[in-house]
Amino acid sequence: MKTFNETLVQKMERLANLTIRSLQSGKTACTKRCLDLAEQLLQKGNTEMKNAITNVYLYSVSHYLELNRYPMAKLLPVSLHKEYVKQINTSGV
Repeated sequence: MKTFNETLVQKMERLANLTIRSLQSGKTACTKRCLDLAEQLLQKGNTEMKNAITNVYLYSVSHYLELNRYPMAKLLPVSLHKEYVKQINTSGV
């Protein structure tokens, strides 16, 4: 089984933390830039990048959004929202 590139995982963790901190601070422009960057990487990245976005970034950010009752459909760009819905449906929740 192939393992993730550790630096890629660390970068996705940093991007997720930046997104969450900007949400906490109310910096909507920064939050939007982070989400748009993740959206672009999801659409244009290779398989490893897409997996890192889905498994590391989206998992962390969506968990924070759920806990704080943010409207997912309004905040997440289209592709990220589709991946979020896939995660929810796959998990059996």
